[in-house]
Amino acid sequence: MDMDMDIGTLLREIKASTSWSETRIAQELGTSQATVNRILNGQVDCKGKTLRAIADLHASVFSEPAAVA
Repeated sequence: MDMDMDIGTLLREIKASTSWSETRIAQELGTSQATVNRILNGQVDCKGKTLRAIADLHASVFSEPAAVA
C-alpha cells in the first residue's frame, strides 16, 4: 500500500474494484454504512480500528487473483 494514499482513496478503490455497495463494504469492515459514506465523501473522522480494517480489506481485495468470467 502506498503510504501517500489516503484512507478515502483506499475505500474508493475497494468500491470500484468490487462493485460492492456501501452497506456491503460496511459489513466487511465491521462498521456502519454511514461511516463508509462519510469516508467516501472526505469526512475521515473514524476510529483507528476502522482505518486498519480498510487497509487490511484493501490489501485483501488487491492481493486476490481476478476471477475468470
